[in-house]
Amino acid sequence: MSRNFQMNGRGAMQMLPRSNYKLTELAEELVRRARPLLPAESSLFLGLQQDVDGSLRIIWWRADDFRLVAEIDATPEGFCPEDSDEGALQDAAAACITYLSGRWPNPPRRLGVITDGIGVAFSPDRPAVAEPGWLLDHAGGQAALMAILPLDDEGPCALLCSPPETASFH
Repeated sequence: MSRNFQMNGRGAMQMLPRSNYKLTELAEELVRRARPLLPAESSLFLGLQQDVDGSLRIIWWRADDFRLVAEIDATPEGFCPEDSDEGALQDAAAACITYLSGRWPNPPRRLGVITDGIGVAFSPDRPAVAEPGWLLDHAGGQAALMAILPLDDEGPCALLCSPPETASFH
């Protein structure tokens, strides 16, 4: 897997300017819990968005056309059982996003991350990943991603990691 990431310019993935041990640890757990829900060669990636009320959306998107494949939306009381893959991911995502929200000067009402099962990224300018147009704005270079853990630039999030002049969306 290539680790050549674009580090500047709109639409390119950037790494956090300073590493944060706790946030990295939480992102690694999120990735570990997401992998069983992202079958190999499926070209799927996940969006995970937490609302101010604590509800969490898990969204599966196809990489080739950004179509929604499946979605789970639940408040913490309605999370899947902890011993299920979905429940374990809900718990890990809630912990990671809650911690990330605490790093924000004024936390947004909706904050989310994406993962390809390798890395975790968010968008400081467009924090709500489930917002209409979010994927296309990032693929088209109107907004940039900030990686907690680098996404695979040759995996399902490649269009979101690449600068717009090299991205090819059909």
